[in-house]
Order: sequence, then structure tokens, then C-alpha cells
Amino acid sequence: MKIVNIHHPIDDDFRNDAKVVLAMGYFDGIHLGHQEVINRAKEIANQKHLPLAVLTYDHKPAVVYKQLSPHERRNIIMNDEKMKFMESMGVDKVFLVNYSFNFQNQTPQEFVDNYLIKFNVDTVVAGSDHTYGAKDATMDLLPKYAKNRFDVVSVDLKKFKYEKVSSTRIRRNLDDGHIKTVNELMGRPFHTVGTVVHGLARGRKLGYPTANIEHDELQWLPAIGIYVVNVHIGNDIYHGMASIGRNVTFGNSNPITVEINLLDFDNNIYGEVVGIDWLYRIRGEVKFEGVDKLIEQLKDDEDFTRMFFKNN
Repeated sequence: MKIVNIHHPIDDDFRNDAKVVLAMGYFDGIHLGHQEVINRAKEIANQKHLPLAVLTYDHKPAVVYKQLSPHERRNIIMNDEKMKFMESMGVDKVFLVNYSFNFQNQTPQEFVDNYLIKFNVDTVVAGSDHTYGAKDATMDLLPKYAKNRFDVVSVDLKKFKYEKVSSTRIRRNLDDGHIKTVNELMGRPFHTVGTVVHGLARGRKLGYPTANIEHDELQWLPAIGIYVVNVHIGNDIYHGMASIGRNVTFGNSNPITVEINLLDFDNNIYGEVVGIDWLYRIRGEVKFEGVDKLIEQLKDDEDFTRMFFKNN
């Protein structure tokens, strides 16, 4: 898959040589609704024997038109993982546009002429709620701006029973710890990527050594709590139980950390970049009166985790 990075204004002499079928959207999370849009574009591309391309953006468009808190700026899926997932879906080319004020400030007609025509589109596919240009033109208006130069396909997700699938709903469920619902809306386990770093080694002293995972600050994470996870290290997958929390048993002002106890595992993995599949939330974080009570709970969490993998 080829990734073409674009900064507005696009070069006057920019031209995509081959005709393409283009799917448009930010696609944060690439949930079931997003997948429906991309798969519809793929079907058309296959029928017309054309490459499948995607127009997407390097960060949330909302950054341009309103102030976002650090939490709101986070993404369900980071760009590197988004690109990998798109490639797995059969996308041939991604036009990755820097979403700036000047890019957004184009009129709908300028957007079509400056971008879609230069991308040499045969067909443009997007969700029925997709907007573009300074006036937030809708997909219903795109044929007017296309002027018979390309076909327009608007995907009404309600027809595919995905009317309740949205990135907003996924983010809300992540904040509420409803990871099972998140995974249903995404059609796969919620996945994050982080680096194993040194922590305070409390887990090892308790008999539950943990890998401390440092995530990108723009990565949306599930709510504080204890989770069943799969951890990808290289080409291998390991079962584990993860804690997102402040280790409140050891104080009330600790920073939030992500720590994972890998079952039946004793290798040194400091510095490894690992992928985490968040599968199930066991419980919330609890402040225990003493280390012994905490160890008892960790044993219960381990038993639950082992039983989860035995039954799934």
C-alpha cells in the first residue's frame, strides 16, 4: 500500500496517474460502519478493475474549529495502526492530508476541483453523514460539484444496521469501561500499541511481575480497571491481565499507569513495542487495606483470566 502525504495547498502539477475508486473519511477506529464504507468502495473497485484509494487525515478535523481538551484530542486508533488495518482491507493507496484551517476553508467546489479531480477519481464513496469544504457540504450535494466527472456513492449505514455505530459512542464506552461493547462496535478487539518501560517493580514483590506499558499521549485508553488482554510480542501472542490505574493501595496521588501481568511468562521484554488486545473488563480499581488483601484479589483476577481463556 502506498501512502501519499499531502499538505495544502496541493501542488498545481499534482496528478494521480491511474483512475481510482476513493473512500473518504477520518475513520477513527475503523469501526463496523467505517468498514462498510471501505468495503463498498472495494466492491466497486473490483467490479471496475480499478485500484482502491482512501482519502483521510493526519489528525482530528475538530482540532481546526474548536478547542479540545488533551483527552478529547486522543484517537481510538493511531495513524500507523490505521494504515496497517487499511492495508489488510485491500486498500492500494492512501492520500493522507494534513487537515489545516486552509484545507477546511476551501469551498466545496474548490475541494472537489483541487483534490478529487487531481486524485483522478472514477467513483467517490463515503458515509451519508460525511461533510467536506468550508460550508460542510453533504454527500447529497457532491454530484452537483462533481459535474458528471465521477460517480458518487453515499453509504447509508442505517440500511446496514450500523446507525448506532459511531466513534463517539466507542469513545464513550471506552471511558465507561464497557470494552465488550467497544469490541462489538469495532468488529474486533480494541487494540493499542505501547513500549515496555521500567516501573517501580511493585508487582514483582507481590508475586505478580508486570510489564509497564507506555502509550502515545494521543492514544485513547479504556477506563481505569482490571482487564483480560492478549499481548502481541513480535510474532507471538501471550495471555495476561492488565491494570489501568493509580495503584491506590500505595497512595492517592499516583499517576495513571498501564501494567500487564503475562501468564506463565518470565522473559525480559524491556524496550519491546507490544500490541495489546483489550478483551474483557474484570472489575474496577479498588483500594485495599493492606498488601495481603491485594494479593488475594490478584489471585482471584488470575483465576478469572485463566478461566476466560479456557472458555474462549
